Amino acid sequence: MKTMADASKMTWYVSYIASGNVLDNRVHRATKTFGTEDEAKAFARMRAEAGDKTLMAGTINPVLPKRTIPSAEIPGWLDGEADR
Repeated sequence: MKTMADASKMTWYVSYIASGNVLDNRVHRATKTFGTEDEAKAFARMRAEAGDKTLMAGTINPVLPKRTIPSAEIPGWLDGEADR
């Protein structure tokens, strides 16, 4: 169980469509938070390898510089292209 202190150390998120979480043509997204970019990438890689093409990721405010990785850029981010 995460405590408030743990939550304040989270700097990255990955957002995805939760499986089976569709109601009346509306899609419900879930978000998981991580302490590091590497942890976020590992989770996103697992979801991508399972066929999820709806991933988005980024930094959590007030982390600077702000980064947002849209679905179309997730493959490059996972391959390290965004880091170059």
